[in-house]
Amino acid sequence: MVTRYFGADIYLGNGQWESEIYVSEGIVVSACKADTEINLSGNTLIPSFRDGHAHPLFAGREILGLDVTKARSLEEIGSLLKQYRFNNASTTWIAGGSYNRALPGIFSREFLDSYVSDVPVTIHADDHHTLWANSKALEVAGILGSDLPKLQQGSIDLDSAGLPNGILRETEAIQLVLKHQPRPTVQEDSKAFKEAEQRLISAGITSVFDAWVEPGIMDSYLALSHELQLDYQLAILISPDNAEESLSVAKQAIAKFKDNPKVQVQAVKIFIDGVFGSATAAVEQPYLSTGQHGDLNWNKDSLVETITRAHQLGLQAHIHAIGDKAIEFAIEAIDLAEGGSLPPVIAHAELTNSSLLAKVKDKNISLCVQPYWAQLNDMLLSCVQHLGESRTHALYAFKDMLQLGINVVFSSDWPVSSYKPFEGIAVAVNRRLQNEMPKHNEGQAINLEQALDAYTVNNLKMLGKKASVLNAGDPFDAVLIEGKLKQKNLGELASSKILAVYKSGVNLLP
Repeated sequence: MVTRYFGADIYLGNGQWESEIYVSEGIVVSACKADTEINLSGNTLIPSFRDGHAHPLFAGREILGLDVTKARSLEEIGSLLKQYRFNNASTTWIAGGSYNRALPGIFSREFLDSYVSDVPVTIHADDHHTLWANSKALEVAGILGSDLPKLQQGSIDLDSAGLPNGILRETEAIQLVLKHQPRPTVQEDSKAFKEAEQRLISAGITSVFDAWVEPGIMDSYLALSHELQLDYQLAILISPDNAEESLSVAKQAIAKFKDNPKVQVQAVKIFIDGVFGSATAAVEQPYLSTGQHGDLNWNKDSLVETITRAHQLGLQAHIHAIGDKAIEFAIEAIDLAEGGSLPPVIAHAELTNSSLLAKVKDKNISLCVQPYWAQLNDMLLSCVQHLGESRTHALYAFKDMLQLGINVVFSSDWPVSSYKPFEGIAVAVNRRLQNEMPKHNEGQAINLEQALDAYTVNNLKMLGKKASVLNAGDPFDAVLIEGKLKQKNLGELASSKILAVYKSGVNLLP
């Protein structure tokens, strides 16, 4: 049976708008005699969104834990923590997220102790590269005293007495504590996935690239894939200190998910540097705050070998590189590595320049970026003390990337920032989220069609798939938006109401 959808602005991707579309058995077909017709009443139909870099299970776990996302003071975080402890008297570990790292005050273990001291408390910052822990958590990890392990990357912040103050930066330091946290049960992760998918579907998302998968997360995907409604591509985390073991895990994962209709192993995830908020992203010019250049987590030979090995397994390299020095390092390693069948990806790519972008284009590298970050909110403004005004202004050069013909993929990095694509699109088009905000580097604003493609068609290119979303032969994966999308102002665009989310022709909204 063929259904004709009409009476709407219909975006097919790649700049093409139509007024009607034909669908049969969940597949878009060429115009033909229709059995039924559906009038879309002057609304807008677009391809469903594909989030190119997110952490859905992490986000779901945070939703079910201590939620301090909206806290506007340390005292409010403390009150939420105390209430959570009261409501969860039997818990043996309180995990939360994510606090605004720009809040005024002193983030200390003693502050958390004053609210909860009998069980470990760990709260992620909004960059998710910083962890705030109470004394009990540090005690369990064996790092409450002055005899601390030497770290290859990241740091344990110290107080005036030379003891850990409760702030840990970057994965190696953070894992000293989190490796002791009780692992969620399959039942708990089932609830976490359901919470995450409910939000993703409501935002018009039907496919997610999970950019951080460790063995425990992989096991949850295996156990729960029959419950999942969306499509997932997994990136297996590879660290420099366990690359051989992690590559073995990736090889096993490929076999385990080979015939899974919803979950596929796509890539390896490699962290090259940190973040600007902690002055750990690798930069060519030193930070104003530290006089240092940040951290490079890999040496070049081992990185080249790891990328080559990933390519030999048929996986792509999905590389976290934020600073310009890290991006240069990633490009050099990609160039030296044995090529693969899938295009390499640099995630975040926040501080770039014309020379770097020319090399990205030359090596056919996709850039997976987060449009929501290109606004002058607390997260970005907290970087000024480290980068200075000039470098902060240069961040998120989306227009330059697209003008060079680079494949630019939009994503959320959820739970680091909003999972809602329309909020990211509104920022990409307007370089701010609200009218009262000043614009961040207005010259890097892009148009609506470019932003829509970055969340849809370009994601398929990144995955090495056919770059077509609503043409004949494609699944009818689409989102029905209330009103005329092309006519919406900033506030209307960011808050666009989603009326239906189709995946292979089935509406996932209740």
